[in-house]
Amino acid sequence: MRSTHRVSARWDAIVVGAGPAGSATALLLGRAGARVLLLDRARFPREKPCSEYLSPESTRVLGRLGQDVLAAVEAAAPAQLTGMKVVAPSGASVVGRFETFSFALPRTRFDTILLKAAAASGVEVREGVKVEELVYDSGAVAGVMARETYRARVVVGADGLRSVVARRMGSVFTSPPHRIAFTAHVAGAQGVNDLGEMQVGRPGYVGLGPIGDGVTTVALVLPLTEARRGDNFFAELNRFPGVAGRFDAGRVVRRVLATGPFARWSRRPVAKGGGALLVGDAADFFDPFTGQGIYSSLRGAELAAAAILDSFATGASLSRYARARRREFAGKWLLERLIGVAVGWPALIERVVGRMTRRPDLADLLVRATGNCVPARAALTPRVLAGLVL
Repeated sequence: MRSTHRVSARWDAIVVGAGPAGSATALLLGRAGARVLLLDRARFPREKPCSEYLSPESTRVLGRLGQDVLAAVEAAAPAQLTGMKVVAPSGASVVGRFETFSFALPRTRFDTILLKAAAASGVEVREGVKVEELVYDSGAVAGVMARETYRARVVVGADGLRSVVARRMGSVFTSPPHRIAFTAHVAGAQGVNDLGEMQVGRPGYVGLGPIGDGVTTVALVLPLTEARRGDNFFAELNRFPGVAGRFDAGRVVRRVLATGPFARWSRRPVAKGGGALLVGDAADFFDPFTGQGIYSSLRGAELAAAAILDSFATGASLSRYARARRREFAGKWLLERLIGVAVGWPALIERVVGRMTRRPDLADLLVRATGNCVPARAALTPRVLAGLVL
Protein backbone atom coordinates (compact mmCIF):
# COMPACT_ATOMS: atom_id res chain seq x y z
CA MET A 1 0.00 0.00 0.00
CA ARG A 2 1.37 3.37 -0.96
CA SER A 3 2.00 5.82 1.89
CA THR A 4 0.22 9.18 1.80
CA HIS A 5 2.79 10.68 4.20
CA ARG A 6 5.11 13.33 2.85
CA VAL A 7 8.77 12.26 2.87
CA SER A 8 11.19 14.70 4.52
CA ALA A 9 14.87 15.26 3.82
CA ARG A 10 17.27 12.51 4.92
CA TRP A 11 19.03 12.84 8.29
CA ASP A 12 22.09 11.13 9.71
CA ALA A 13 20.15 10.24 12.85
CA ILE A 14 16.60 10.57 14.09
CA VAL A 15 16.22 10.43 17.87
CA VAL A 16 12.72 9.63 19.11
CA GLY A 17 12.18 11.00 22.62
CA ALA A 18 13.73 14.13 24.13
CA GLY A 19 14.17 12.99 27.72
CA PRO A 20 17.66 12.59 29.21
CA ALA A 21 18.58 9.59 27.05
CA GLY A 22 17.38 11.12 23.80
CA SER A 23 18.63 14.66 24.35
CA ALA A 24 22.05 13.43 25.52
CA THR A 25 22.41 11.12 22.52
CA ALA A 26 21.36 13.89 20.14
CA LEU A 27 23.71 16.35 21.82
CA LEU A 28 26.72 14.07 21.41
CA LEU A 29 25.90 13.32 17.79
CA GLY A 30 25.26 16.98 17.02
CA ARG A 31 28.55 18.09 18.53
CA ALA A 32 30.31 15.50 16.36
CA GLY A 33 28.86 17.12 13.25
CA ALA A 34 26.01 14.70 12.51
CA ARG A 35 22.75 15.99 11.07
CA VAL A 36 20.28 15.07 13.81
CA LEU A 37 16.50 15.38 14.16
CA LEU A 38 15.11 15.08 17.70
CA LEU A 39 11.37 14.33 17.97
CA ASP A 40 9.09 14.21 21.00
CA ARG A 41 5.33 13.89 21.28
CA ALA A 42 5.28 16.30 24.27
CA ARG A 43 6.04 20.00 24.49
CA PHE A 44 8.69 21.13 26.95
CA PRO A 45 8.91 21.78 29.80
CA ARG A 46 6.75 18.82 30.69
CA GLU A 47 6.16 16.98 33.94
CA LYS A 48 7.48 13.45 34.33
CA PRO A 49 6.85 10.95 37.16
CA CYS A 50 10.36 10.14 38.35
CA SER A 51 12.53 9.96 41.46
CA GLU A 52 14.40 12.98 40.00
CA TYR A 53 17.63 11.75 41.53
CA LEU A 54 20.94 11.89 39.70
CA SER A 55 23.38 9.40 41.19
CA PRO A 56 26.84 10.81 42.02
CA GLU A 57 28.41 9.31 38.92
CA SER A 58 25.85 11.17 36.78
CA THR A 59 27.76 14.37 37.60
CA ARG A 60 30.82 13.02 35.76
CA VAL A 61 28.70 12.16 32.73
CA LEU A 62 27.18 15.66 32.73
CA GLY A 63 30.69 17.08 32.74
CA ARG A 64 31.57 14.97 29.70
CA LEU A 65 28.43 16.22 27.95
CA GLY A 66 29.90 19.70 28.44
CA GLN A 67 30.85 22.00 31.26
CA ASP A 68 28.03 24.27 30.09
CA VAL A 69 25.56 21.45 30.78
CA LEU A 70 26.96 20.77 34.24
CA ALA A 71 27.02 24.49 35.05
CA ALA A 72 23.37 24.82 34.00
CA VAL A 73 22.38 21.95 36.30
CA GLU A 74 24.27 23.51 39.20
CA ALA A 75 22.64 26.89 38.49
CA ALA A 76 19.18 25.27 38.59
CA ALA A 77 19.47 25.15 42.41
CA PRO A 78 19.27 21.37 42.84
CA ALA A 79 19.23 19.65 46.19
CA GLN A 80 22.39 17.79 47.17
CA LEU A 81 22.05 14.32 48.68
CA THR A 82 24.92 12.79 50.66
CA GLY A 83 23.45 9.32 51.05
CA MET A 84 20.40 7.12 51.41
CA LYS A 85 18.37 5.94 54.38
CA VAL A 86 16.58 2.59 54.16
CA VAL A 87 13.77 1.81 56.62
CA ALA A 88 12.45 -1.75 57.02
CA PRO A 89 8.76 -2.50 57.72
CA SER A 90 9.52 -2.83 61.45
CA GLY A 91 10.96 0.69 61.56
CA ALA A 92 14.59 -0.47 61.79
CA SER A 93 16.73 1.81 59.65
CA VAL A 94 20.23 2.18 58.27
CA VAL A 95 22.06 4.99 56.48
CA GLY A 96 24.62 4.52 53.73
CA ARG A 97 26.77 7.44 52.63
CA PHE A 98 28.22 8.40 49.26
CA GLU A 99 31.85 9.44 49.06
CA THR A 100 30.60 12.69 47.52
CA PHE A 101 27.04 13.92 46.83
CA SER A 102 24.36 13.60 44.20
CA PHE A 103 22.06 16.16 42.63
CA ALA A 104 18.27 16.03 42.67
CA LEU A 105 16.09 18.48 40.73
CA PRO A 106 12.73 18.51 38.97
CA ARG A 107 12.60 16.90 35.55
CA THR A 108 10.99 20.05 34.18
CA ARG A 109 14.33 21.78 34.78
CA PHE A 110 16.72 18.93 34.05
CA ASP A 111 15.15 17.76 30.80
CA THR A 112 14.89 21.33 29.51
CA ILE A 113 18.60 21.92 30.19
CA LEU A 114 19.55 18.89 28.12
CA LEU A 115 17.08 19.71 25.35
CA LYS A 116 18.41 23.28 25.02
CA ALA A 117 21.99 21.98 24.96
CA ALA A 118 21.09 19.58 22.16
CA ALA A 119 19.49 22.39 20.17
CA ALA A 120 22.56 24.59 20.74
CA SER A 121 24.76 21.84 19.26
CA GLY A 122 22.89 22.08 15.95
CA VAL A 123 20.25 19.41 16.54
CA GLU A 124 16.86 20.21 15.01
CA VAL A 125 14.20 19.79 17.70
CA ARG A 126 10.54 19.23 16.83
CA GLU A 127 8.07 18.98 19.69
CA GLY A 128 4.50 17.73 19.54
CA VAL A 129 5.41 15.05 16.97
CA LYS A 130 4.05 11.55 17.65
CA VAL A 131 6.00 8.77 15.97
CA GLU A 132 3.73 5.93 14.88
CA GLU A 133 5.78 3.48 12.83
CA LEU A 134 9.26 2.58 11.68
CA VAL A 135 10.22 2.77 8.03
CA TYR A 136 12.19 -0.18 6.61
CA ASP A 137 14.46 -0.51 3.59
CA SER A 138 15.83 -3.95 2.63
CA GLY A 139 15.10 -5.26 6.13
CA ALA A 140 16.87 -2.44 7.98
CA VAL A 141 15.23 0.46 9.79
CA ALA A 142 15.54 3.53 7.59
CA GLY A 143 13.37 6.13 9.29
CA VAL A 144 10.14 6.81 11.15
CA MET A 145 6.61 7.69 10.22
CA ALA A 146 4.72 10.46 12.03
CA ARG A 147 2.69 13.19 10.36
CA GLU A 148 5.28 12.85 7.64
CA THR A 149 7.94 10.28 6.85
CA TYR A 150 11.43 11.05 8.13
CA ARG A 151 14.38 9.07 6.75
CA ALA A 152 17.75 8.58 8.41
CA ARG A 153 20.82 6.38 8.48
CA VAL A 154 20.06 5.49 12.12
CA VAL A 155 16.98 5.74 14.34
CA VAL A 156 17.45 6.00 18.11
CA GLY A 157 14.53 4.88 20.27
CA ALA A 158 14.68 6.97 23.44
CA ASP A 159 10.93 7.21 23.93
CA GLY A 160 10.69 5.74 27.39
CA LEU A 161 8.90 2.94 29.18
CA ARG A 162 6.20 2.54 26.53
CA SER A 163 8.57 3.02 23.61
CA VAL A 164 6.93 2.87 20.20
CA VAL A 165 10.31 2.19 18.62
CA ALA A 166 10.95 -0.81 20.94
CA ARG A 167 7.50 -2.24 20.26
CA ARG A 168 7.91 -1.89 16.51
CA MET A 169 11.28 -3.62 16.78
CA GLY A 170 9.41 -6.46 18.49
CA SER A 171 11.80 -6.83 21.37
CA VAL A 172 9.85 -5.85 24.52
CA PHE A 173 9.59 -8.31 27.41
CA THR A 174 8.37 -8.15 30.98
CA SER A 175 9.49 -9.91 34.14
CA PRO A 176 8.45 -9.80 37.81
CA PRO A 177 8.19 -8.02 40.15
CA HIS A 178 5.56 -5.83 38.47
CA ARG A 179 5.18 -2.48 40.23
CA ILE A 180 3.56 0.88 39.59
CA ALA A 181 4.55 4.26 41.05
CA PHE A 182 2.54 7.33 42.05
CA THR A 183 4.63 10.49 42.50
CA ALA A 184 3.98 14.04 43.68
CA HIS A 185 5.85 17.18 44.73
CA VAL A 186 5.02 18.50 48.19
CA ALA A 187 6.33 21.62 49.93
CA GLY A 188 7.20 21.85 53.60
CA ALA A 189 7.69 18.16 54.30
CA GLN A 190 8.90 17.41 57.82
CA GLY A 191 12.29 15.87 58.55
CA VAL A 192 13.68 15.99 55.02
CA ASN A 193 17.42 16.70 54.96
CA ASP A 194 20.36 15.72 52.79
CA LEU A 195 19.37 12.06 52.60
CA GLY A 196 17.12 10.27 50.20
CA GLU A 197 14.82 7.82 51.96
CA MET A 198 13.38 4.45 51.01
CA GLN A 199 10.66 3.33 53.42
CA VAL A 200 9.66 -0.30 52.85
CA GLY A 201 6.21 -1.47 53.91
CA ARG A 202 3.68 -4.24 53.40
CA PRO A 203 3.01 -3.93 50.51
CA GLY A 204 5.23 -1.59 48.52
CA TYR A 205 7.57 1.21 49.50
CA VAL A 206 7.85 4.99 49.62
CA GLY A 207 10.80 6.90 48.20
CA LEU A 208 11.35 10.54 49.06
CA GLY A 209 14.00 13.22 48.86
CA PRO A 210 14.49 16.96 48.42
CA ILE A 211 14.65 18.45 44.92
CA GLY A 212 15.40 22.07 45.85
CA ASP A 213 13.35 25.15 46.82
CA GLY A 214 11.95 23.41 49.91
CA VAL A 215 10.10 20.85 47.77
CA THR A 216 10.22 17.09 48.25
CA THR A 217 9.49 14.51 45.60
CA VAL A 218 7.63 11.56 47.08
CA ALA A 219 6.85 8.30 45.32
CA LEU A 220 4.47 5.58 46.44
CA VAL A 221 5.47 2.32 44.71
CA LEU A 222 3.03 -0.58 44.86
CA PRO A 223 2.64 -4.05 43.37
CA LEU A 224 0.54 -3.83 40.24
CA THR A 225 -2.14 -5.94 41.96
CA GLU A 226 -2.44 -3.23 44.64
CA ALA A 227 -2.48 -0.26 42.23
CA ARG A 228 -5.95 0.85 43.37
CA ARG A 229 -4.36 2.00 46.64
CA GLY A 230 -2.76 4.86 44.72
CA ASP A 231 -6.16 6.56 44.46
CA ASN A 232 -5.77 7.41 48.16
CA PHE A 233 -2.22 8.72 47.87
CA PHE A 234 -1.79 10.57 51.17
CA ALA A 235 -3.76 8.01 53.16
CA GLU A 236 -1.44 5.34 51.81
CA LEU A 237 1.63 7.39 52.75
CA ASN A 238 0.40 7.51 56.33
CA ARG A 239 0.34 3.70 56.35
CA PHE A 240 4.16 3.81 56.53
CA PRO A 241 5.25 4.64 60.13
CA GLY A 242 8.35 6.54 59.01
CA VAL A 243 6.29 8.71 56.64
CA ALA A 244 3.05 9.25 58.56
CA GLY A 245 2.27 12.89 59.30
CA ARG A 246 5.25 14.31 57.40
CA PHE A 247 3.30 15.52 54.35
CA ASP A 248 0.45 18.02 54.16
CA ALA A 249 -1.96 17.23 51.32
CA GLY A 250 -2.75 20.94 51.15
CA ARG A 251 0.82 21.77 50.11
CA VAL A 252 1.02 19.77 46.89
CA VAL A 253 2.89 21.77 44.24
CA ARG A 254 2.66 19.14 41.52
CA ARG A 255 -0.25 16.76 41.23
CA VAL A 256 0.10 13.02 41.62
CA LEU A 257 1.32 11.32 38.43
CA ALA A 258 1.48 7.58 37.79
CA THR A 259 3.94 5.46 35.84
CA GLY A 260 4.46 1.76 35.31
CA PRO A 261 4.25 -1.13 35.35
CA PHE A 262 8.01 -1.53 35.49
CA ALA A 263 10.22 -4.55 34.75
CA ARG A 264 10.09 -4.02 31.00
CA TRP A 265 13.23 -4.63 29.00
CA SER A 266 14.45 -5.31 25.51
CA ARG A 267 16.27 -8.49 24.60
CA ARG A 268 17.59 -6.73 21.49
CA PRO A 269 18.73 -3.12 22.00
CA VAL A 270 19.75 -3.09 18.32
CA ALA A 271 17.27 -3.80 15.51
CA LYS A 272 17.72 -7.27 14.02
CA GLY A 273 18.26 -5.91 10.51
CA GLY A 274 20.24 -2.90 11.70
CA GLY A 275 19.48 0.79 11.44
CA ALA A 276 18.04 1.35 14.94
CA LEU A 277 18.94 1.05 18.59
CA LEU A 278 17.33 1.68 21.97
CA VAL A 279 18.64 3.79 24.82
CA GLY A 280 17.40 4.70 28.31
CA ASP A 281 14.06 3.40 29.55
CA ALA A 282 13.19 2.22 26.04
CA ALA A 283 15.96 -0.38 26.40
CA ASP A 284 15.31 -1.36 30.01
CA PHE A 285 13.49 0.14 32.96
CA PHE A 286 15.19 -0.04 36.35
CA ASP A 287 13.05 -0.31 39.46
CA PRO A 288 13.04 3.18 41.02
CA PHE A 289 14.24 1.79 44.38
CA THR A 290 17.83 1.80 43.13
CA GLY A 291 17.64 5.20 41.42
CA GLN A 292 19.54 3.91 38.38
CA GLY A 293 17.26 5.39 35.71
CA ILE A 294 18.82 8.76 34.90
CA TYR A 295 22.40 7.51 35.15
CA SER A 296 21.66 4.57 32.83
CA SER A 297 20.05 7.00 30.38
CA LEU A 298 23.05 9.35 30.34
CA ARG A 299 25.69 6.62 30.25
CA GLY A 300 23.69 4.69 27.68
CA ALA A 301 23.58 7.82 25.52
CA GLU A 302 27.39 7.94 25.56
CA LEU A 303 27.60 4.31 24.47
CA ALA A 304 24.96 4.77 21.77
CA ALA A 305 26.57 7.90 20.33
CA ALA A 306 29.99 6.22 20.23
CA ALA A 307 28.61 3.22 18.33
CA ILE A 308 26.65 5.39 15.90
CA LEU A 309 29.60 7.65 15.12
CA ASP A 310 31.81 4.60 14.61
CA SER A 311 29.27 3.16 12.18
CA PHE A 312 29.22 6.43 10.26
CA ALA A 313 33.01 6.61 10.07
CA THR A 314 33.86 2.97 9.40
CA GLY A 315 30.66 1.19 8.43
CA ALA A 316 30.87 -0.92 11.59
CA SER A 317 27.75 -2.71 12.79
CA LEU A 318 25.70 -1.16 15.58
CA SER A 319 25.92 -4.51 17.36
CA ARG A 320 28.96 -3.17 19.25
CA TYR A 321 26.44 -1.06 21.18
CA ALA A 322 24.69 -4.18 22.49
CA ARG A 323 28.03 -5.58 23.65
CA ALA A 324 29.02 -2.28 25.27
CA ARG A 325 25.70 -2.17 27.15
CA ARG A 326 26.23 -5.67 28.50
CA ARG A 327 29.71 -4.80 29.73
CA GLU A 328 28.52 -1.56 31.32
CA PHE A 329 25.21 -2.63 32.85
CA ALA A 330 25.25 -6.39 33.47
CA GLY A 331 26.29 -5.99 37.11
CA LYS A 332 23.80 -3.17 37.65
CA TRP A 333 20.98 -5.25 36.18
CA LEU A 334 21.75 -8.13 38.52
CA LEU A 335 22.11 -5.91 41.59
CA GLU A 336 18.89 -4.05 40.77
CA ARG A 337 16.95 -7.28 40.40
CA LEU A 338 18.30 -8.74 43.64
CA ILE A 339 17.28 -5.57 45.48
CA GLY A 340 13.89 -5.67 43.77
CA VAL A 341 13.27 -9.17 45.13
CA ALA A 342 14.41 -8.17 48.63
CA VAL A 343 12.10 -5.15 48.72
CA GLY A 344 9.12 -7.38 48.04
CA TRP A 345 10.14 -9.87 50.73
CA PRO A 346 9.68 -8.20 54.16
CA ALA A 347 11.56 -10.85 56.15
CA LEU A 348 14.56 -10.55 53.84
CA ILE A 349 14.68 -6.74 53.89
CA GLU A 350 14.49 -6.85 57.71
CA ARG A 351 17.47 -9.19 57.78
CA VAL A 352 19.49 -7.09 55.32
CA VAL A 353 18.80 -3.83 57.17
CA GLY A 354 19.73 -5.53 60.45
CA ARG A 355 23.03 -6.75 59.02
CA MET A 356 23.88 -3.34 57.58
CA THR A 357 23.08 -1.67 60.92
CA ARG A 358 25.82 -3.79 62.48
CA ARG A 359 28.09 -3.37 59.46
CA PRO A 360 28.00 0.30 58.34
CA ASP A 361 30.71 -0.49 55.79
CA LEU A 362 28.25 -2.78 53.98
CA ALA A 363 25.60 -0.05 54.01
CA ASP A 364 28.05 2.41 52.46
CA LEU A 365 29.16 -0.13 49.87
CA LEU A 366 25.62 -0.98 48.78
CA VAL A 367 24.59 2.68 48.54
CA ARG A 368 27.74 3.54 46.61
CA ALA A 369 27.18 0.62 44.23
CA THR A 370 23.61 1.71 43.49
CA GLY A 371 24.88 5.29 43.19
CA ASN A 372 27.44 4.14 40.61
CA CYS A 373 30.31 5.38 42.81
CA VAL A 374 31.82 1.88 42.77
CA PRO A 375 31.26 -0.97 40.29
CA ALA A 376 28.19 -3.08 41.00
CA ARG A 377 30.38 -6.18 41.06
CA ALA A 378 31.95 -4.87 44.29
CA ALA A 379 28.61 -5.54 46.02
CA LEU A 380 28.03 -8.88 44.30
CA THR A 381 30.92 -10.89 45.74
CA PRO A 382 30.05 -14.00 47.79
CA ARG A 383 31.60 -12.37 50.86
CA VAL A 384 29.44 -9.24 50.62
CA LEU A 385 26.24 -11.12 49.81
CA ALA A 386 26.84 -13.49 52.70
CA GLY A 387 27.45 -10.54 55.01
CA LEU A 388 24.09 -9.07 54.03
CA VAL A 389 21.97 -12.12 54.74
CA LEU A 390 23.84 -14.54 57.04
